[in-house]
Amino acid sequence: MSIRISSVLIVLPAFVTWSFAESPPPVTSAARKDPIEINDPDFSASFDALYQKTWGPGAVPEKYKQLTGVSISIVERCETCLGWHIKEAVRLRANKNELIEAIRVGLLTGGSITIPTVRKAYEILEEQKVR
Repeated sequence: MSIRISSVLIVLPAFVTWSFAESPPPVTSAARKDPIEINDPDFSASFDALYQKTWGPGAVPEKYKQLTGVSISIVERCETCLGWHIKEAVRLRANKNELIEAIRVGLLTGGSITIPTVRKAYEILEEQKVR
């Protein structure tokens, strides 16, 4: 069996509803708590620490990490991940041209099978009014 590590690191944003730089939203009866955190809190805490170490401040600027996440999301064809990484890249002041280049890297690396995800990336850029 082959495991793709990039999938493991890129999937977490689908479960996280806030940036680790922000305080998590309060859990109320209306808010749904992450089922991974409920059922496997030790793993969840360890994975969160790995997530913060990987995507947080380091030798590579966070904006470039998020642009890399955009490319990987396209290769993996994960639209939820793609939306997260575009949002984070924009928050870190990535501009439209930088995002387009990251999208191109994903398309070139992933091949024509990624075209539907690339279309979704451009829809997200329009929705978020990225300039």
